[in-house]
Amino acid sequence: MKNLLARLSVAERAGGFEHTLSVRQLAELMGSADSTAQLSNKRLQDLGLLRQLDRGSESDSATWLLTRPVQTQVPGAPSEVGTDTAPPTRQMGRVPDSRTLAAIMAHDAFHYFAHGVTGARILAALDVMEGASVAELAQGCGHHPTTVRRRLQALEEDGLVVGLEGLYYLAELEISHCRLDGAAERAGTLGRASLRRLRHEQQREGFRHWVTGRRQAMSRGWVPNLAVPKQVQRALQQGHAVPGWDGWDVGDPMRPVWIDDVT
Repeated sequence: MKNLLARLSVAERAGGFEHTLSVRQLAELMGSADSTAQLSNKRLQDLGLLRQLDRGSESDSATWLLTRPVQTQVPGAPSEVGTDTAPPTRQMGRVPDSRTLAAIMAHDAFHYFAHGVTGARILAALDVMEGASVAELAQGCGHHPTTVRRRLQALEEDGLVVGLEGLYYLAELEISHCRLDGAAERAGTLGRASLRRLRHEQQREGFRHWVTGRRQAMSRGWVPNLAVPKQVQRALQQGHAVPGWDGWDVGDPMRPVWIDDVT
């Protein structure tokens, strides 16, 4: 969900479902680790919701395309949840506003060790004028009522939500980033997003330096290190057994392939 919301916001600025985005940029928008973003990409690709058009280059991010899997509707079968164009009603519960959720989900207040994405979904479903009950929030956000009630209590303690006569409202007209910073500070997660961006920038700068140095070295006739050491290549070519290299195809010394499971 966070992956799709982040990509939709980028695609909206790009003017279409085709967009460029790196894993690090995606992780920053999602407010998650790089590995989480990579696993999420794979799941979306397996579901047919995302397709990678190219792998990018040393200076450009990869190009992606948001897609919709083709589904055949069985005659007489009820439509899927979420396909109606009608606005959310009381029967559907209080559905989170996607734009609001995309704007706040990466904040430190919604880190895993703070209010989490559940807290962000609840806030994105609340309104300052129209209250919502626990049951409506649970139905609209897809969480158990006990989980919603516990999150609402924590949000109320941080001054983000106000409870009145069984209904819950936003504490202010808009979600205050000042209050979010206070909630993140109390949870001990304030600054996590900044540290993530700083780490990513250092990684990008290190990669640029590595690419520049590699090009300069190759222009002077430098040959990159082989993945398979030369002594191992010679031993295998002579028919000797090398510990640790059993089951590997080393025909291409730059890309050894594990084949033992196949054979």
